[in-house]
Amino acid sequence: MVPVSRELRAALILCLVVGVIVGAARSDPQGGGTSAAVETAPAQVKAAPQRLLALNPATADGSAPVADVDDAGTRRLTGREGDTVALTFDDGPHPDQTPAVLEILRDHDVTATFCLVGEMARLYPDLVRQIADDGHRLCDHTITHDTSLPDKPADVIEDEIAGTLDAIEAAVPGVEVPFYRAPGGNFAANVNEIAAELDQVPLGWSVDPGDWRKPGARAIHDYVAEHVHPGAIILLHDGGGDRSGTIEALPEIIETLIDAGYEFVVPRA
Repeated sequence: MVPVSRELRAALILCLVVGVIVGAARSDPQGGGTSAAVETAPAQVKAAPQRLLALNPATADGSAPVADVDDAGTRRLTGREGDTVALTFDDGPHPDQTPAVLEILRDHDVTATFCLVGEMARLYPDLVRQIADDGHRLCDHTITHDTSLPDKPADVIEDEIAGTLDAIEAAVPGVEVPFYRAPGGNFAANVNEIAAELDQVPLGWSVDPGDWRKPGARAIHDYVAEHVHPGAIILLHDGGGDRSGTIEALPEIIETLIDAGYEFVVPRA
């Protein structure tokens, strides 16, 4: 065996280490938080619109079509022709987050639907007026956001829904509130019937990125981009907690959907 000097041995070890690192970077360009991950992220977002129109109104796994209106009478799709999509925002108005959402929508000339909690509408009537003045649709999300509402007596259900209507009316006299949204998405026939008596259409959704879990702006955007479909109603939040990730994701969500050929609408009442 030819003797190897200490210097040569060190050089060979260094080459081996460098080779392992380079090989790992090539096989996992997004690993380890390297600059390669930062460089590839925009490419992923730009590629998303090419996938968007693959789904026809369907569940996330593409198994069964989403009904325009389900058996309980809840609207799940926009109810409009073509590649339409509706943005909806729950749990506001919030003194900081709602104005930020409104500014983004204004900058992109997008109309959305805001499902207001009555207690928040009472606290921030000026924001209710701002939402209405910007041409957005209003939706009743009950006074206290009680997720167990279907289990309550009829008079309690009516007070929750009618109380929010009163709060909105006090802020913007005469404004229409065509929709009702069940707290937690717990729609039920008994609650929907009372909403109908108050001239409200129960408004559900077909795309839920779970922004209330605060998964981060990138995850919120990518979920919407991968699950959107013609007629989709998208569930987002402008209140009820820290919605900074939603606000950060919103401009890119709008731009991605516009690039994919979608038209932003309000759902048909």
